[in-house]
Amino acid sequence: MQIERVAADEVSAHYREHGFAVPRYRLPPTRLAALQALAARLIDDNRHLGDQPMVCPHVPGGGVQGLKGDRAWLAISLEPAILDLVESVVGPDIILWGTNLFAKPAGVGRRVPFHRDGRYWPIEPLASVTVWIAVERCDAENGCLRVVPGSHRARAVGTHYTSQRPEDLIPETLDPREYDAGSAVDVVLEAGEMVLFDVYTIHGSNPNTSDRRRIGYAMRYMPSTSRFVHDAAERRDQPSSAHHTRPLFLVRGTDRCGANDFRTGHPEGSLGLPPYSE
Repeated sequence: MQIERVAADEVSAHYREHGFAVPRYRLPPTRLAALQALAARLIDDNRHLGDQPMVCPHVPGGGVQGLKGDRAWLAISLEPAILDLVESVVGPDIILWGTNLFAKPAGVGRRVPFHRDGRYWPIEPLASVTVWIAVERCDAENGCLRVVPGSHRARAVGTHYTSQRPEDLIPETLDPREYDAGSAVDVVLEAGEMVLFDVYTIHGSNPNTSDRRRIGYAMRYMPSTSRFVHDAAERRDQPSSAHHTRPLFLVRGTDRCGANDFRTGHPEGSLGLPPYSE
């Protein structure tokens, strides 16, 4: 399967058929430059994390790894054109519940084994879309995202195990009997381009064997018809997860299920509701 760029009004159909979509939309130059500056500063300030994913830099107060948070990250997630794309696949009532910066240093970035993201996400019913933006060019040589088209159709997270291989960046690994690795496709993106993929879509990436770093920024959105169940979150002892303290932001529409908690994870007296005041 060849990766194709689709028009905004074709994103929903492509996404539902294949489990992912690459829109023709690209971040405007000024917004891309701001994202690149944010990413460079975050990486420079956290060299000790190496190729570990950086969790929730958009959170006021710094995220779950002690990152120095910056509200400018949140502005990327609120970009109207991006929210329009998200709305086309999850509906008009949208909650931002997480972000990650993925940075694979040149020549040393490890592989991410194939997995489905929903394995540990405490969302009921499970529904979420990731918008993964290429901060710089991402291709096969520097370890771009890879997806298995159509793997979302079973609507199941599948059987995972914990990898002990040091070359695996993320230990959560899907049983290889559940997919055909030969059907995976490289999602090659220029800086500012993005891919939307479903919570059930199998994906991963190869190591970065190039002399260029690979940087991507992922934003996680869920429909507000679902509930983020903080009390049901697993792995509370792992600060890289910390889903039980994850702040939610209602970025469009209303909380349709009426059960989401917009206080947890926010500074006292603040809510994850517009205008997101401190």
